[in-house]
Amino acid sequence: MYITRDDVAESMSLLELAQLSNDDPAMANSEPDWQVVDRAIAYACELADGYLQGRYPLPLTDSTSMLRLWCTDIARHWLHRRRINTADFPKPLEMAYQDALKQLTLVRDGKLHLGVRGTDDQATDALQPEPGAYHVRAAPKQNWEGY
Repeated sequence: MYITRDDVAESMSLLELAQLSNDDPAMANSEPDWQVVDRAIAYACELADGYLQGRYPLPLTDSTSMLRLWCTDIARHWLHRRRINTADFPKPLEMAYQDALKQLTLVRDGKLHLGVRGTDDQATDALQPEPGAYHVRAAPKQNWEGY
């Protein structure tokens, strides 16, 4: 995981986090439902892994502050999406989410590098083989020039 409960709690007030995570209206102003917050964290980290797969060997042993910020923005968006119609999203929240996806796309495309270490403790920016990739062999090219 690239973020923790504390990272999500620092990105918003505890009251807002409780209101977004608790499904029981009587508990909405008390403590956050940490199981729901954990699901938001898992979603954000798995989405980031989807972009990082093929660019970095996963799981990453350390994460940069950029990656933590992007995952936090994605988790916040996920929590708000549980309560708010996407047409009514606060503009800064939607912009942060879209920016996180755009930055992850740049990482995926090799235009932005995280400079993190993979599982083998070597900094790498080389493309990693994707699992389940097809490998095709073909016969050598034939010369039909004189025919």
